Amino acid sequence: MNLCTEQPAVTRRQQLLLLLLLLLLTSSPLCSRVSASARARSNGGGSSRRVVRHLPGFDGPLPFELETGYMEVDRTAGVRLFYYFIRSEHSPADDPLLLWLTGGPGCSAFSGLVYEVGPLTFDLHHGRHGRQGGELPRLLYKPESWTKRASVIFLDSPVGTGFSYAADADTDGAGFRTGDTIAVRHILSFLRKWLQELHPDLLSNPLYIAGDSYSGMIVPAVALGIATSSPEPHQPSLNLKTTGYTMSIIWANNDTVREALGIHQGTVPSWQRCNFDIPYTRDIKSSIRYHLDLTTRGYRSLIYSGDHDMGIPFIGTQAWIRSLNFSVVDEWRPWFVDGQVGG
Repeated sequence: MNLCTEQPAVTRRQQLLLLLLLLLLTSSPLCSRVSASARARSNGGGSSRRVVRHLPGFDGPLPFELETGYMEVDRTAGVRLFYYFIRSEHSPADDPLLLWLTGGPGCSAFSGLVYEVGPLTFDLHHGRHGRQGGELPRLLYKPESWTKRASVIFLDSPVGTGFSYAADADTDGAGFRTGDTIAVRHILSFLRKWLQELHPDLLSNPLYIAGDSYSGMIVPAVALGIATSSPEPHQPSLNLKTTGYTMSIIWANNDTVREALGIHQGTVPSWQRCNFDIPYTRDIKSSIRYHLDLTTRGYRSLIYSGDHDMGIPFIGTQAWIRSLNFSVVDEWRPWFVDGQVGG
């Protein structure tokens, strides 16, 4: 379904595309505790990166440019967020830059890479019928990836998610105490440092923030942080759903995989797709005010919701959209994809 609302005209001079906000999908995550050991201190500086040309489980060189690394976003606590960055396979100098956040909170952005919008996926047929004991799951190239038209950062956020960690303590320590507000601050710090220090060539590219599930609370706050702190802010977002997660756990916990990705030794003894043991405070009670503020600043938005989503039902989406009190300029109507009703 689709709702068009009357919004203020954009007055800023900038190379910005649509702001596609609110990510309204549920996930069925696996959970575990993630800890950081004292050996984290031996991994050198807070920020690092590497270009990955081969991945265990994938036959031959990767047909796209993959970069992995850490960015330190809190020097005192030694908070280092891990990321996977894939350059656009079309025209990276001109295509948008998209930051992908997975929900939870506590689910790795690796889910977005292999189960949702990235250029890799697991060979499910091989996993069920052909994989022998101890053999890594196979990775396949997925040509329908968003990286066909955008460069994408898949970010493990908040701290304690995926391969992101804090060097000062285990998950019950100060470095792992996080929440909505802290996560937003860390993401904004990551973006500024990543663009300024590692990829200044992408500073002028239109920026989108995207994700799924609980990141619908985080994305608007990040977007507003960009809009209010930058003289010419870039705009965010999109969303997609996925299923089937077991192979990622086997793959990401393999030593050769970790070596290929450049994972800091001893920081995440057991990787899980989702970690709900993070001491996380949900201190953003509603994202509506962020949407309203962004819209009054001239940012356009597309809001959409699954009609069979029992976790975040579409009637709730309709209700909060109406609460914005915008003038309705078009009636509800079906929309079609290749002649088939899509919503």
